[in-house]
Amino acid sequence: MSTVAGSFRKTGNVNRKTWMSFSNLKLEAAVFLLIALTFAAVLGQEGITRQETDLAARSGLYYPFTYGDQDEGGRSTISHAPSKPLKWSCDLRPGAQYAYCGYGLQLDASGQNTGVDFSKYSDIKVKVTYKGVGDHMRLLVQSAVPASLSARVNGATTIPMVTEFVVAQGENTIHIRQDQFAVEEWWLASHKLARDEVPVNFERVVSVAFSSGSTTPYGQFNVSVSSFSFKGTSVSSAHWYLIILGVWLVLTGGFLVFRFLGMRRAYEARQRWQAEESEALSKARAAAEASSAAKSQFLANMSHELRTPLNAILGYTQLLQNDTLTTSQIAAINTIHHSGEHLLAMITDILDLSKVEAGRLELIAARFDLHACVVNVSQMIRLRAEEKGLRFVTTIGHDVPRYIETDQKRIRQVLINLLGNAVKFTSEGEISVSVSTVWTHAHQTRLRFDITDTGVGIRDDQLAQIFRPFEQAGNAIDRSCGTGLGLSITHQIVQMMGGDVTVESTLGYGSRFRVEATFDLAADDTISLGFDGAEPSPHSGDLPPTETAPTLLAPEGAQMARLLVLARAGNLRAIRKEIPSIVALGEPYHPFAARLDSLAASYQSPAVLRLIEQYAQERAAA
Repeated sequence: MSTVAGSFRKTGNVNRKTWMSFSNLKLEAAVFLLIALTFAAVLGQEGITRQETDLAARSGLYYPFTYGDQDEGGRSTISHAPSKPLKWSCDLRPGAQYAYCGYGLQLDASGQNTGVDFSKYSDIKVKVTYKGVGDHMRLLVQSAVPASLSARVNGATTIPMVTEFVVAQGENTIHIRQDQFAVEEWWLASHKLARDEVPVNFERVVSVAFSSGSTTPYGQFNVSVSSFSFKGTSVSSAHWYLIILGVWLVLTGGFLVFRFLGMRRAYEARQRWQAEESEALSKARAAAEASSAAKSQFLANMSHELRTPLNAILGYTQLLQNDTLTTSQIAAINTIHHSGEHLLAMITDILDLSKVEAGRLELIAARFDLHACVVNVSQMIRLRAEEKGLRFVTTIGHDVPRYIETDQKRIRQVLINLLGNAVKFTSEGEISVSVSTVWTHAHQTRLRFDITDTGVGIRDDQLAQIFRPFEQAGNAIDRSCGTGLGLSITHQIVQMMGGDVTVESTLGYGSRFRVEATFDLAADDTISLGFDGAEPSPHSGDLPPTETAPTLLAPEGAQMARLLVLARAGNLRAIRKEIPSIVALGEPYHPFAARLDSLAASYQSPAVLRLIEQYAQERAAA
């Protein structure tokens, strides 16, 4: 190869015995030309396909409907014959603040609010015969509300998008572009949304309708639509061939240039590469390890700097919650507070993972009350579960030691992560946490923590990876929150404790996460007869599920009615002012007062309303 390279540099000729002969270049050039010609031939084909859908011709497939101002006190009337689609008469009469009437077609035959995809149609052509009062009409397109807005529109299922156009007496041909539509102002105002938050979208159209114009005077007009076409263009399959052939052209051209220029320096480059390869790989490995260590060290040292401003934000939101605010201001502060808590939790997850990678995550063992720890975590998670309408059950075996020695903070973290995941992926049914004893010797005990839910479950092919960092199971909506670090950190903590985490799951029926670990017993530990006074089970420590929430005694009469009015208005501050008067009724009412005060203090409006409505209904039934 050195002789070939040297000969090329001196004479510009290439040895015919080498793999890089001139005939090879001619062959490759011919292949290149053939591909280029093929590419040009495909370009000559029509790549854009025009599409058109005439709703007038297909009107028999859809359900016609009419509407008017009767619900607003108006007296306008509209008439149409079912045998003559897209033909109707309207008589606008005084009575409503704004007189109107309209005729439309329901396109979503399934009734599931899925709609028809008209996003590829950019133009609308209407042939309409108009006779009577007025010279304007409106075209209304109703589209299904996207999932991203469903929580902000108070149960609304469609978005009204409208455009207005001029009509003359007699036959009219109207051309309308999709960008002429705008979301109705009254709809945006009623849901407190800005125009740029709700773009015009024809992906899920559920109905189309014509109506009287905004300036149409009182009187009668007749409308007959003979053609109602949606037109647009789409990319044909030929463009996919263009992409493939384009890649081939780039690769072939690059390959030819590379071979032609590379033959002069191939040998020298190979020799240098072989000489420097070992040193380069060594330096790259050292740099990568140093970078990873620096990253982990940096994140591990950021705890104070990241948490201090977040704690300040959360502290000030708590202070603001104690002031007299409007409902909307309280909602805004709650949003800030919950967002800060969510961000703080994610930062904590990332910092914990970085501590594990940097070898700085430590377990600080100390004596603590395990029963109280489980109960406190359960009460905290119970609020979130009840917000979603879930039943929450806590069971502690009668032979579970009350006092053990380990890192209480990490035990809490494990339980919170697993229970939080259970709440996140469960939409109905029950979540339970069970603590039982596997064995107990003189100074040690092995405990089992089972967290069970009736949620979406996990596919078999996901079970092996859910404990890896940044991995999440579930569907796309469920995965949209969180960092995917909770289960990984839980797994790391349990392993540091000398235990193990396992999971059993059935898709669509729920999951059970099991944590087993061995702990040292505290010197003065006492064994309790179960949680909430449950009797011991006759079988190796398992107890039947026992709810932690006791039966509550609620106030009666006018006070309960007043609480119901305040709950329906969302006035949590006024509800908390009622707590002293409930406590004054006597000790039997204290649990209800404490429960109500806890929910109101944490701004759990739906849970407060459910609690009060439940006992109000029981009082009414009695």
